[in-house]
Amino acid sequence: MKNRTNYLIVTLCFIILSGVTNAILFNVALEDMTKDLNVTSSAISWIVISYTLIITFGSITYSKLSSYIQMKKLLIIGVLLLTLGSVIGYLSNGYIGVLIGRIIQAMGGSSFIALSMIIANQYLPLAKRNVTLTLIGGCLSLGSGFGFLMGGILTHTWGWPSLFLFMSLTLLTVFGLYYFVPSGYAGKEKVTKPFDFSGLFYLFLFVISFILGVKLNGYLLILSVLSILLLGLHSKKQGVLLFIDFSVFQSYSFNRLILVSFINNAAMVAILFLFPLQAIRTFHVSAILIGLILCSISIVAFLISLLVRKAIHFISNKKLMIIFIGLQLIGFSLLIFLSLHSMIMTTLGVLFIYISFSALSVIINIEIPHTIEKEKMSMGIGVYNLFNFLGMSFGPSISSRLLEMSSNLNFSFFFFVVLLILSFMLSIVERKSTE
Repeated sequence: MKNRTNYLIVTLCFIILSGVTNAILFNVALEDMTKDLNVTSSAISWIVISYTLIITFGSITYSKLSSYIQMKKLLIIGVLLLTLGSVIGYLSNGYIGVLIGRIIQAMGGSSFIALSMIIANQYLPLAKRNVTLTLIGGCLSLGSGFGFLMGGILTHTWGWPSLFLFMSLTLLTVFGLYYFVPSGYAGKEKVTKPFDFSGLFYLFLFVISFILGVKLNGYLLILSVLSILLLGLHSKKQGVLLFIDFSVFQSYSFNRLILVSFINNAAMVAILFLFPLQAIRTFHVSAILIGLILCSISIVAFLISLLVRKAIHFISNKKLMIIFIGLQLIGFSLLIFLSLHSMIMTTLGVLFIYISFSALSVIINIEIPHTIEKEKMSMGIGVYNLFNFLGMSFGPSISSRLLEMSSNLNFSFFFFVVLLILSFMLSIVERKSTE
């Protein structure tokens, strides 16, 4: 039984690492894809936008489906979809085929993090659960650095189609999922209430309007507000398992953590967008060297995340959050004041941000289940992951919009300093939950 649990943890970590790597992998190859597919930069950006839309919406959709379909089946379906998308993308010679392949990849990959967290919280004993949630947080930073490095190496060596072929290796996880993931539903019993298709539509409307509103046209954010109002009215409906149950937001601790996590993810993914620009513009560094730097930094961050789990036993989560948000602020301050003068200081700033992201992910992953009622665990984790992915899409989207206003990267860095000050205040201010 002990070995079976360990194999389960390894399998969950591997698919999360695969999912995060896949999300980052193609960002390095966009310029080459633009030339080879003979399309505009605007058209190729939809490779990223469509992936972001699907993976953000898909994370909470899989969380809801896990109450109707066994989580093992959903994860296997996710792996098969990601593999199918990889094969379609690899065999396609045209833009539409590549776009479809990327969308199908996202449809599969969006299941990985949300379902892995539900499985860890539902089936693993406390000690193993905290280890797994720590590794999940570490894999988020490790996968981003590894994805950037592999994207650069594979694109340079065999061309961007090899990225699809590389991700098809995720199919190997099917064996681990089949043998080691327990057969069960979120909440342990299958839900018989009707599926909330109206709630699904309103949430889809929110995700699309929010991401496109930030990235393309601010007026679409009006539609985001409208969709939230519709979701609020719809939450009064009886007789269905609500797609978004607003009662999870009654806990102040839960709300505080998801907002801190949103900012943490936004700042981290923004750095993956801004750091290469800074390194290339100022220091003329190659993409592969940037990948090596980010991969090395992500390994250091991953190792420190393992130490954070130990530190939780003698330092409170609140103090640790304050420490690492402060470290993140120092990282951005180094980028603002010293990044134009030294590549070493730029790298140090990114290292601090990476370490903070990984540590905060671990702390919040462990803390968030304690703020959710047991019967609403899949709903709460689904909402938590929704906010994480919204943050991941918000970071680079708002950065690109700010760069349109000013080519000075410090303008974008300062924006995230303001957000992190808000996060710092949220981590200090505590109130008893109204649960």
